[in-house]
Amino acid sequence: MIFNIAIRPGLLMVLGATAFTLLLFQMLVGYRKIQFKGKTHLLVHKRGAWVLLAVAAIHGFLAFVYGSGLRIG
Repeated sequence: MIFNIAIRPGLLMVLGATAFTLLLFQMLVGYRKIQFKGKTHLLVHKRGAWVLLAVAAIHGFLAFVYGSGLRIG
């Protein structure tokens, strides 16, 4: 529980599915299956990586809190 918000398995599944979808999108952009021209390709790839990192970090932190039974706040 974080600040009186219960972490449920459904929330973790949604964040995991979101991280997987972002990873798939990142791979498609990297393999150039989704086309962006010029500098836009690198910009989309870099920003997508930061979003993917943030979602994965949140997912991992919440899974740790859920699995260990910690109470924060």
